[in-house]
Amino acid sequence: MEAVFKTQRLLLRYANEHDAAMLLSLVNQPNFIKYIGDKAIYTHSDAKRYIEQSFRAAHKHQGFGPYIITLHNGEVVGVVGFYKRDVLQLPDLGFALLTRYEKNGYIFEAAKALLQNRHTLGIKQVSAICAANNTASQCVLLKLGFNRVGKAVINNDKTAVIIYGY
Repeated sequence: MEAVFKTQRLLLRYANEHDAAMLLSLVNQPNFIKYIGDKAIYTHSDAKRYIEQSFRAAHKHQGFGPYIITLHNGEVVGVVGFYKRDVLQLPDLGFALLTRYEKNGYIFEAAKALLQNRHTLGIKQVSAICAANNTASQCVLLKLGFNRVGKAVINNDKTAVIIYGY
């Protein structure tokens, strides 16, 4: 599948139904559930539906959304994208990697490419949210140039997240 954005090591492309198995694995990793939450994606069919309703629908209706991150050889490593949440005024940058690809700088590289191209998606300002105990993601956001602007409770579990601005 054709890349929407390219970096030195990565391709960012639209999701398709062939990504369902990877997505199922990604959203059920312990760290994903701990820091992002349980997305109630438990079957291959759930993952395909999520791709259609969240990935594809976002791009169709908003002009932006999540992308699949792959290595140049096509190997899928995670997701990155801009998300529109009802509780936030600005689109927010979100990302997640399959555990075996962590600590290689892939998220920084993919997110930087998106931030550099945000104007082509009609985005001027960006926010990000992060669990207070997710120090790895906080470091990535700060390295990307985000600034901490406050805290908010936006999830049903009533846990405060840190809000960042870019």
